[in-house]
Amino acid sequence: MSQYEFESNHDGDWDDHEDIAWNEADWQKFLRNSDKEVARFIAAYNKVKSDPDRLDATATIMGWHRDDWSSMDEIDMDDEDLQKIRPVDIEEVRKMDPYTIHRHPVYISSTALFSYLRAAWDQLMRNNRKLPEASLSWSYSSSLADAEKHCVLAANCLDLGDFLLAICHLKKAHSALNESMRLNRLFSHHSEKFYTNYIKETDLRMHDLREIFLRIIQDCRR
Repeated sequence: MSQYEFESNHDGDWDDHEDIAWNEADWQKFLRNSDKEVARFIAAYNKVKSDPDRLDATATIMGWHRDDWSSMDEIDMDDEDLQKIRPVDIEEVRKMDPYTIHRHPVYISSTALFSYLRAAWDQLMRNNRKLPEASLSWSYSSSLADAEKHCVLAANCLDLGDFLLAICHLKKAHSALNESMRLNRLFSHHSEKFYTNYIKETDLRMHDLREIFLRIIQDCRR
């Protein structure tokens, strides 16, 4: 059963609106659009990566406000504002995409940056005559996966308003990412130029991920 449908409705108020429910093809399209947003973030980030305030610059290109990251903005409405609220027409509802975690700025930005780190490491290892020990590769991959997992969980907590739990997950993400940064410098490559550029680009994105974590932790503690 879709989350837009109900098992029983004795009053029959929803009988005419069952076509609001999305099928699998609709959700597949939604996920493709979500991937496009991640790609759009990557393109925007690459465009301004030399800017000292590249995270804010990227957010501006994406059309985000600072409060969008932590979702802690409060709606302050007086009686006059409340009187202006009108029900949304059902046709407008049908045109709306549902809101899910895929649209959260933390999810989009972290997915983009972690995707780059995985792709960069994969490229570093391809045709590399200085292959690392298996234990090092496993530890790096594991710590990076833990960082991303806790980051996504934190984004979900922010969406639900569980800000203290979000802080706990972000602390774990921060710790795992620090370990990834340490392990990342233990790799090597037969091309010194290639390796130097790899470290420069991955450090840039790891530091920005940490900056995202720290900003949100600070916002959650206010």
